[in-house]
Amino acid sequence: MRILNIIFDLGGVVIDLDVKRTYEGFRRLFGEDVMNLEHGYLRSSLQTDYEIGAIDSEEFLDGLEALALEGVTRQDIIDAWNAMLIGIPKERALTLESLSGKYRIFILSNTNSIHEECFERMLPGHEKLSDIFEKAYYSHRIGCRKPDPEAFKVVLEGSGLKPEETLFVDDLELNIEAAKKLNLHTLHVMQNMEIADIFKDW
Repeated sequence: MRILNIIFDLGGVVIDLDVKRTYEGFRRLFGEDVMNLEHGYLRSSLQTDYEIGAIDSEEFLDGLEALALEGVTRQDIIDAWNAMLIGIPKERALTLESLSGKYRIFILSNTNSIHEECFERMLPGHEKLSDIFEKAYYSHRIGCRKPDPEAFKVVLEGSGLKPEETLFVDDLELNIEAAKKLNLHTLHVMQNMEIADIFKDW
């Protein structure tokens, strides 16, 4: 059966990421001791809770501020948190615009409110990145995150998609394997793969 629908991950697929930029920023804001603590941010549930909407941006930032060095502002934390979001190359944006005229295209992303506010402004010529997709399913809005099967089911059931007619595109093998178990077609975008090239003849 031919593909009628495409579900895209965002980070590492649609948006270029450099997570090291955020790690480096956090080291400056929190210091090496905090970054290495077993109960510190990177090993806590703070990010997970934020990504599933269990806590809001204020609670998330409060949690980080409590770990920060003296003199660090809330805006410093936001800037470091957003530093991982690099942008969307023009060729990729044009590819997505082209696909949107031929397929039903969607976003399924593990993300959060602060990142959403940042990346929604990254697509030139559009008020919001999500405008070129039929619907965006963000983890903090749907209350679950990949690879939880429930995240995929929210998209399939919410938009009336049949797995056998749907391609899921992600850069993490864990998410790809979860999608396969629900009988979706999958495309694992690995390092140095570009969706503008992959989909140029679609």
